[in-house]
Amino acid sequence: MANTFKLDFERLLFPRNRILGHVLFWVLYLAYFTLSYASFRDNYLQSFTEVFCTLPTKMGATYLTLYWLIPRFLDQKRYWAFTIWFLLVAVAIGYLDRWIIHLYYVPKYLPNYDYATYPMLHFGKALQRTTNVYTIVFAAAAIKLIKRNYQNEKIAQELSREKLDAELKFLKAQIHPHFLFNTLNTLYSLTLQNSPRSAEVVLKLSNLLDYMLYDCNVPRISLRKEVNQVKNLIELERLRYSDRLEVDFTLTGDVQNQQVPPLLMLPFIENAFKHGVSKKTEDAFIHIDLRVKEDTLILRVENSSSPDDNGSQEKEYTKGIGLRNVRRRLDLIYGPEKYDLQVFNEEDTFMIVLRIPLTQKEENTPLPKPETPVSIPS
Repeated sequence: MANTFKLDFERLLFPRNRILGHVLFWVLYLAYFTLSYASFRDNYLQSFTEVFCTLPTKMGATYLTLYWLIPRFLDQKRYWAFTIWFLLVAVAIGYLDRWIIHLYYVPKYLPNYDYATYPMLHFGKALQRTTNVYTIVFAAAAIKLIKRNYQNEKIAQELSREKLDAELKFLKAQIHPHFLFNTLNTLYSLTLQNSPRSAEVVLKLSNLLDYMLYDCNVPRISLRKEVNQVKNLIELERLRYSDRLEVDFTLTGDVQNQQVPPLLMLPFIENAFKHGVSKKTEDAFIHIDLRVKEDTLILRVENSSSPDDNGSQEKEYTKGIGLRNVRRRLDLIYGPEKYDLQVFNEEDTFMIVLRIPLTQKEENTPLPKPETPVSIPS
């Protein structure tokens, strides 16, 4: 209802048919001031005659100001030229309006007018007519400036939205080859070993690519689908590291009808494998804890690190392509104040904790309820 009212108001204030809008403006002006004057005189014909006689000068002054003075001088920041021309035109319009009034209105309704005291070239009376004319000129100029500012604001908002969308798509496009590169490395290692699990990797890689290419072309995606791809990625990495890696994934809470930005959690998981486990030859572990609590998602990813790491994982976290893009995407989607991302770098562990607000899924179709907790054995 509010959106409909706003749309109707915009059409009323800024009609798309410019000629119709101008005609409507002057008809309303003529009707309003005729009724206003008639309420004092109780003579509608006299009131209409006075307003109608002065209408040509008011229209001329209005369009001269809107389409010549403002574009040629004011918009070009030629303020002194605008002021001089405006004063000259205003005085000339005052005399013209006074002449038309005395040509059509005064002979009929003011036959005893004292021309000896107030001649046609009387400056004070001309200035009075100028004031009368430019009241409506200023009103029309205000409407035009409001319309211009409104349109400029809409254009600026549209450009900002397009820029934001383009940057988000660019960041997402960078994530895709990043995951593909690391997964292909896993497949390459297995093919060198002639592992029979290579076919399984191809299948899981196919599912991951299908998710990236087709499911992720939306601002929000089902949290259940994102969780499934987290499991898929974990299984791919477990094929690579085999028995020397302990992976534990725990899911707590209900993911039904919840939505998150796509490909937001996967880089954190991939980072734990790439920068943490790959450099540790024994006792390597990754603990992933995903919690849905009310309207907040909390992701905790902890992985083992080598004592001689010397903070290299934290440096790679802040400078790496994938996770740097995720932080930038978080800023663009939520704003710096709406999410929380913390990094903990200890002597033998590295951990990130992410908190983001959740969005309810608009569709009414219920999603399958996941099993909680979920644990993937080593």
